[in-house]
Amino acid sequence: MEKETSCVNSRAVLDYLKHHQVDCSEVCKGLDPEIDRLKDPENFLRDPSNWISCGVISKLYRRAATILKDENAAYKIARYTTENISLGYAQRIILKSFWSIRKALKQVQKINDKLNRSKKIDLVELKKNEAVVRLHWVPGMEVSKDICLYNQGAYTSLPLVWGGKPMTVTENCCYFSGAPYCEYHLKWPFSNRFSELFSRFYTSKSVLLETIEEMQRDKTIIESKKLKIATTAGSVRSSAGT
Repeated sequence: MEKETSCVNSRAVLDYLKHHQVDCSEVCKGLDPEIDRLKDPENFLRDPSNWISCGVISKLYRRAATILKDENAAYKIARYTTENISLGYAQRIILKSFWSIRKALKQVQKINDKLNRSKKIDLVELKKNEAVVRLHWVPGMEVSKDICLYNQGAYTSLPLVWGGKPMTVTENCCYFSGAPYCEYHLKWPFSNRFSELFSRFYTSKSVLLETIEEMQRDKTIIESKKLKIATTAGSVRSSAGT
């Protein structure tokens, strides 16, 4: 299985389904042979240190849409994720640390790279309360319209990170309708600037402390996994030498 998107994204789907009282253990079956062989597939898909293929996340979005009978499920998952801080420290350190929509958009490719490898983002235009971005999807990856919908939902709800009002997102052309890329025109209220300033003044210390705590927890998990892999590799080498 290719490592193309962080399990931060699959966790968002599972959290949303759990919120709607869906049995996620069933949802996690039959996504990929590697995942099926795991003792606890759901736990794997909830671990932000793991990565999965775009094909797997596409299947999860489709299953959510089918189960909930909602073709816009992927879009709503993105908003739910932002409102409930499902991205954890990744959201806080990558997004909130920029303290404004404009600054975050200037670093949108870096933000994207922390969570997936499925696209390159071009910030075509940036004004005081408007922007145009283009999503160039990497050839060969099993991306889908649902991933596009999730991205639209993520941009729409981006100002919520700082307590502002949602953006208006208009998709002028779509890769999944035959265009060479997806182009989003973004617009947000001028009043959001006050929310950004308020958020920066009142939450910086608490955000920093929470970020440090979560990073330490994740670091411990990652180091434990590395040690387990190294131990397994050592055992294999010893067996081969006997």
